[in-house]
Amino acid sequence: MQEYLIHSQFTLIITWNKDLIERTSLLPPGSGTANCKQGFSRPSRVLQALNRCYLEQKNALWLDAPLNWKKLPPFRARALKTLLWLIPWGRTVTYSGLAAMCGNPRAARAVGTAMAGNPWPVIIPCHRVIRAGTGLGGFSSGTDFKKRLLALETAPLGCCMS
Repeated sequence: MQEYLIHSQFTLIITWNKDLIERTSLLPPGSGTANCKQGFSRPSRVLQALNRCYLEQKNALWLDAPLNWKKLPPFRARALKTLLWLIPWGRTVTYSGLAAMCGNPRAARAVGTAMAGNPWPVIIPCHRVIRAGTGLGGFSSGTDFKKRLLALETAPLGCCMS
């Protein structure tokens, strides 16, 4: 089943397998999802929380999203969980800063790999991880999306957690 968060800046597709979220897909606005059927009679609690954050611009406490962690290697899962729980709405962290938070300060490249392989963009806010110094760093859906998401969270790029 699938659910959709349709925002003026992006469309997010949440793909469920039974009671777990398998992946999310981030698409440009107006990506033709209007004719897609909603998989639920009412929005899931995940979609409700995303609506509060991105559509209503209310800082909602994040939830324990039912993500399928079983397919991820241990360090990738640790990096994604650390990001989810420690970097709040409107804040950013560098790749090396997140590596240090994961207990391995020399693993900035491994953090980059974990962010690039994030199966749940937006739910796991990998757009909040940026390069030290200048530039945003990469993003699976492109740096334009990364800029849009950071702007929605009003995160000034110069204000990073290290």
